[in-house]
Order: sequence, then structure tokens, then C-alpha cells
Amino acid sequence: MHNKQTSNTYGRRFILVVLSAAMLLTSGLALAAGPEPQTITEGMSCAACGMYPQRYPQWQTQIIFTDGAMAAFDGNKCMFRFLLNMQKFTPERKVEQVAAIWVKDFKTGKWLDGKTAHYVIDSKEMGPMGKELIPFATRAAAEEFQKANGGTIETFANISMDTIRPLMGGMHMQMNMPRSPIQ
Repeated sequence: MHNKQTSNTYGRRFILVVLSAAMLLTSGLALAAGPEPQTITEGMSCAACGMYPQRYPQWQTQIIFTDGAMAAFDGNKCMFRFLLNMQKFTPERKVEQVAAIWVKDFKTGKWLDGKTAHYVIDSKEMGPMGKELIPFATRAAAEEFQKANGGTIETFANISMDTIRPLMGGMHMQMNMPRSPIQ
């Protein structure tokens, strides 16, 4: 037979277990994102096309490697080109060395984990080099943008060179620009 005090004790333990689990989950999510975003400075050029990401704060993206080095990009299109063909851009690096991928939420301008973003592809909104992959923190925000601007929505895992190729018009003249080394 349970008395009121025993029920309160079990209730408190249950709450403590739930709170502890929530804290562990939250700390695990924070660690999953990897190193924090770094500042993209004036002298840095896009690791894929050579343009200057600092001039386009809304479109900036970055990859941070396990050794702390950072590759900056002037848009998601360049970042994905780099990731999907890393040996061409930086043969000394491997995808396994990527510690974090940061993109800016188009709606808020805040950094978010590029692997969790929802990307609107081929909308009427143009980036620094034409058509872009536009990231949002939530599917709902991406859908809202898509309704007003067209395009399709895709997740990080489903983006390939086939996704990017149709967005490449006009980029060929930029590909031979000098690129700054990874910082």
C-alpha cells in the first residue's frame, strides 16, 4: 500500500530521471554540431570560386576541419561543390576530416548546422553567383519561402552534384580565380 510520501518520492525520482535525460540529450546535440563557427574576415576568399565571402554576410558558409582549419564560402552552392569534390579543391583533405558545416539561416541570419538545414533549391532569389541553395533551420520556414519564391526543398544528405549542376550557369568564368588556402 502506497502512502502519499512514497508517491511523491517516486514522482520526484521520475522528474529527476527525465530532467537528467533531457540534459544529456541537449549536451549531446550541442556536441554533435562540432566546433563553433569562425569569423570570416576581409582577406579570406571562397575555397571554391575565389570570391570574398566577407562581402556577402547573408550567404556565408564554412567548413571547419578536425584540426581547427576553416574553409570559407560565399554561398552554399560553392560549399557543396567543395564538399562533393574535395579532392579537386584540397587534395590533402578528406571528408572524414570535416568537424562542422555551418550555414546561415536565410530567415534569421543565424549560424546553423548545415547537416540539419532544409535547403530551397532553384528559387527566384539570387545569391552572389546566381542561383543558390538557400538554407533554413526548419522545414516550415523553407516551405513558407518556397511558396513565395518557388524552388524545391531538399535535405543535406540528398544534395549531390546532380542537384547543383543546374544552378551553375555563369559560374565557369569564376572557377579559375585564385583561392585562398584554408585558414
